[in-house]
Parts: sequence; C-alpha cells; structure tokens
Amino acid sequence: MKTGWLLFASLGLMFAIAERTGAQVKPGTTKPPATQAAKTTLSGIYTKAQAAKGEETYYTLCVSCHPKGTYAGPSFKNNWNNRPLWDLWDWISNKMPKNDPGSLEPAQVVQVMAYILQQNKMPAGSTALPPNEKTLYGIKIQIK
Repeated sequence: MKTGWLLFASLGLMFAIAERTGAQVKPGTTKPPATQAAKTTLSGIYTKAQAAKGEETYYTLCVSCHPKGTYAGPSFKNNWNNRPLWDLWDWISNKMPKNDPGSLEPAQVVQVMAYILQQNKMPAGSTALPPNEKTLYGIKIQIK
C-alpha cells in the first residue's frame, strides 16, 4: 500500500514541477524533466590536452589540405554557429581526411574538434569531450 502512495505522490510532484517550469511530462515517466540550460561550446566542453592531441592530428593528417586558419574566424562562424556540435562531429568523422574519409578513430575526431574549438577562442574546461552522439547533439556551437 505504501508503494502505491509513494508512486502517486511522486507523479504529482513531477507534474507540479513540470507545470511550474513549463516542461512537459509524459504519463508513465518516473524522472522529473530536465531544467538545465543547454550546453554550448562556450561552456568549457573540451580539455587543453584534447586540443593539443587534436593539433598533432591536424598537423599530421589535415594541414596538407586545410591550411592553418581554415577552420577559424568568420568562415567557421558562418558555417557552424548555432548548430549542434554533432554536425561538426558527423562531418569530420565521415568526410575527413579527404584522401581516406571515415578513417579517423572517434578519439581523434573529438581531439580535432577540440583543436578547432580552441582555434575559435572557445574556452577549455576540466572534462574531456566524449565521442558520444547524445552528448554532442546536446551541445550547441556558439561563437561570440
């Protein structure tokens, strides 16, 4: 009997939270809705170590086709600003390097992404950027 009452009370609390925050809760959901703001590339989503490894990969595999600065500044902003970071992941992992598309390991892709973010003056943080679709899709590329 107590279990049924607790379930009923927790569902009521979830709906009250949803009503207050404007979030939607689907019937049968047992977790309250997320109320955290979306992450952006200005949130320190990669580490300096990742960017350093990405720079090594860039100079080994990328620089022959993409001179330094190709993926920084106004052209990068015009192409990528306000898009999910997943789009950049998808593009690099499936189309690069040009002479062997799709050959980069997932760790190399996020490292190159970290280097590109660093080149666009986005801050590093304390947590490494993971090669995870859900995580990358939840981060918006935001350039000042």
